[in-house]
Amino acid sequence: MKFTCNRDDLLDAITKAEKAVAAKSVIAVMEGILIETGHGEVKLTGNDLSLAIEATFPADIEESGRIVLNSRMFSEIIRKTGDINIHFWAQENEKVTITSGFSVFEIAGLAADEFPSVTNFEVDKKIKISCHTLRSMIKQTIFATSKDEKNPILTGILFKPEGERLSLVAVDKFRFAIRRENVTESDVTEQFVVPFKTLSELLKILGDEGDVEIYPSDNFILFVLDDCKIYSRAIEGEYIKYEHILETKNTIRCKAKNSSLLNTFERVSPLINMETIKSPVKIKIEGDHLIIDCATLSGKVHDELVVEKLIGEDLEIGFNNRYLLDAFSAIETDEIYVEFSTPQSPIKIIPTEGDRFVYLILPVLLKR
Repeated sequence: MKFTCNRDDLLDAITKAEKAVAAKSVIAVMEGILIETGHGEVKLTGNDLSLAIEATFPADIEESGRIVLNSRMFSEIIRKTGDINIHFWAQENEKVTITSGFSVFEIAGLAADEFPSVTNFEVDKKIKISCHTLRSMIKQTIFATSKDEKNPILTGILFKPEGERLSLVAVDKFRFAIRRENVTESDVTEQFVVPFKTLSELLKILGDEGDVEIYPSDNFILFVLDDCKIYSRAIEGEYIKYEHILETKNTIRCKAKNSSLLNTFERVSPLINMETIKSPVKIKIEGDHLIIDCATLSGKVHDELVVEKLIGEDLEIGFNNRYLLDAFSAIETDEIYVEFSTPQSPIKIIPTEGDRFVYLILPVLLKR
């Protein structure tokens, strides 16, 4: 195999493919990137068996072939080269020569036959959505996925197609998040659950331009971008019934600026972050004021925020400050409704117009 390519194109493909490389494995080839030549392009593949990423880029192909290089070594070499062009030559004995300007690297490769093949599955129905929109939806729900492996279905995000609309749902023991958006096109009717790891890596790849096509099957999901394909196992099982949660009516509604709420709870963080046992933040609703108090072993903090209370009585309630910050940090609109009911009922955060997102956070019982 022999080809010449642009350094930045190669480095971009390595950065994508290495996200699916096993960090440590007793099988050396699993820690590598598969390099294959095609018609005027090179394809790099990382595959840890649960997630596979293929990235392609244009190249001047002199000889075709396949070989595997250790991902970490390959990445470090290309990152440290200075010339714009990279010359790559893999001989039959798996000896690889990489030339960039006056720099010449001779390294040992691995036989490509031992590299796990990407799972092929039939794809006929798809969801097409802009990369910018999908990135926003994932970012605004992924924080609420569960970390409890005893209930694996909740460790991912539910993708629920609803005609021309797509809903993403995440739930753990204390939080619920749903984000809805229109799609460019869709003929998918079945819902599916995508693992946290896949979505976390997808977030790093999705840009602001172009569309992404999503092809779900019974056990796998394929995400297709212009120069990249991401194959992921689906999380199997039945997702929890959550619709009744959204129907809960709250008796207190306040209108506030999300940026002001975020800044307020960020000011509380330094005292809480100093503690091993996290203290709850206490919120008092008194008229048109939110009064925030928190006492830890390191000190106390008091803050107040003016809001527009639309309905309801005064209330005192406690929360995990981290959960509030996660929700307010994810919201992109500035004016929101914050709803309460009782000290034992979850807070509900929704937009002032439409239903693009809903966040629910369970309170912490305050000591009297």
